Amino acid sequence: QERSLRRRVPGPSAQPDMGWLFGTAREAAKAEPKAAPSLQEASARIDSQVQDIEAKISKADHEIRALAAQGSSNPSAKQRGLQAMKRKKMYEQQRDQLIGTQFNIETLAFQQEQAQITCTAMDAMKVGAEQLKKQHHALDMGSVDRLADDLAQIHDDMQSIGEALAGTAVGMGVDEGDLDAEYAKMEEEMAAMKLAGGAPS
Repeated sequence: QERSLRRRVPGPSAQPDMGWLFGTAREAAKAEPKAAPSLQEASARIDSQVQDIEAKISKADHEIRALAAQGSSNPSAKQRGLQAMKRKKMYEQQRDQLIGTQFNIETLAFQQEQAQITCTAMDAMKVGAEQLKKQHHALDMGSVDRLADDLAQIHDDMQSIGEALAGTAVGMGVDEGDLDAEYAKMEEEMAAMKLAGGAPS
């Protein structure tokens, strides 16, 4: 009877394990990573950026010409014109850098297409190799080595293109003397147009 009156105390192993529930909740809360854009999408985005920068370059050029046409009548016109020229040079460098990056992306896309074609050709070659094996009961290992070398070369070329893309950069230096000389020349052109009865565009 004394034995039956004792309360049974559950041991540690009897406690419910809730770790799996919280672990599942934490995993479900993780957001899925955003898919990277394709090479074609990246090229299209860069093309849109280039068009925007071209519009800024055109706007800066019109501003420079309008300020240069004022000549010495407006003391601040030259300073404002030089600043506009610096801005234009910066836009031009950004445009050239984007164009270079876009070229690398398009080149990489071409290499990707070529790799897919190569894979398709390889699949066809494998079928042919199997048929040849059944006919001759042997496989030429020299051909396999050459195929492996071709694949390694394709991999190296694609990796080099990726490294070139990551290292694309354009210098941002602007020579103050060249800007001043270019602005002075534009002032002369605008003055000549005024004398000829023309108007700056």
